Amino acid sequence: MDRVILAVTMVVTLVFLTVAIFVSSGATEKLLVIIGADDLHEGSVIENGDFSSEIVNDQENSPYEWWLWEAGTYGISGAVVSNYGVENGYAFLEIGDSGPDTWHIQFNQWIELANEQSYLVSFKARADIARSINAKILQTHEPWTNYLAKTVLLSQDWQTYEFYYTHSRTADKVVTLCFELGKDLATTVFFSDVVVKPIDKSLIPVEEKPEEVETVDYFFDEEPDDLISNGDFSVGIMNDQASMPFEWWIWQAGQYGISDAKVANYGVEEGHAYLALEATGPETWHIQFNQWINVKEGNSYRISLRVKSDIPRTIQVKLVQTGAPYGLFLDETLNLTEEWQIFEFDYVHPGDGDPIVTFSIELGKETPTTVYFDSVSVKPVVSE
Repeated sequence: MDRVILAVTMVVTLVFLTVAIFVSSGATEKLLVIIGADDLHEGSVIENGDFSSEIVNDQENSPYEWWLWEAGTYGISGAVVSNYGVENGYAFLEIGDSGPDTWHIQFNQWIELANEQSYLVSFKARADIARSINAKILQTHEPWTNYLAKTVLLSQDWQTYEFYYTHSRTADKVVTLCFELGKDLATTVFFSDVVVKPIDKSLIPVEEKPEEVETVDYFFDEEPDDLISNGDFSVGIMNDQASMPFEWWIWQAGQYGISDAKVANYGVEEGHAYLALEATGPETWHIQFNQWINVKEGNSYRISLRVKSDIPRTIQVKLVQTGAPYGLFLDETLNLTEEWQIFEFDYVHPGDGDPIVTFSIELGKETPTTVYFDSVSVKPVVSE
């Protein structure tokens, strides 16, 4: 019996030794490769990591699938992807313009990670022209903290890039796996077998254990003069809740089949924003003009906005939780006329209030018309 146990132990030891080897990834450091005896994608938190199905590219509705982010879409730079798709188990992205910064082209997917859990991050990649890309795990929202950031050098041949990552105790559970493809040469980049799978921390050699990165706190020692971004509408309306929730965005119940509520048109002209309402639905919240803001526990604020509408009607101004149960911190009713009016009111954020809330202007329920906005601000009240 002892001989049998010894033989089994030797076999298991040999198997482990064959699955833990150091190889050069083409990057500037040697990375530990763990090659599982089971299916490569088994246990991975990546959706469609083998690219057996098409790229969904719908960040707003399917952030846990692959999606692209291009700075050119928002006028930040000329960065665009001219074509993308899936062929024979790999993804390709043809970069038309890579822009001046690495983050101007992104190939992303939200994933959920467990705090204090270690992971193997692995992917295969190549490019038609040799160039570098960044592989990151980062927050899905401001301040976009990088929990992991690696720069790898691609060649025209497929290479496997693998490294370890331990998710911090204080890090967000939902994060973005991000491949940054901007700044360097505009070419076609290919990906295959993208894997993020949990592993036992004891398998990571001491020299390979990364330093844990603490989450950047949402709070700030010194508040900005105005918590609202682009309150004068000098840079237009971004309307990209998924990527830019701290800029202006529009929510419409009609888009989700809740009611027929819909904005027919919106934009900025002569220094003010306008929203032309086609249908308003049966509830005030069925049309919303929103942005997320950072607020500080116990602090006082002066909220101000200049508003009018083509037909007299009421609107609601609220501060709401960014997620369920969408608790209300503030609810004010404004009576609009055809003339510009300035509405101002004070607000104190509760001591146990959320650090990030939605500044929401609800435009539903009342008569469909065009509503205009200017000089929107939420300013800290400085105590004397």
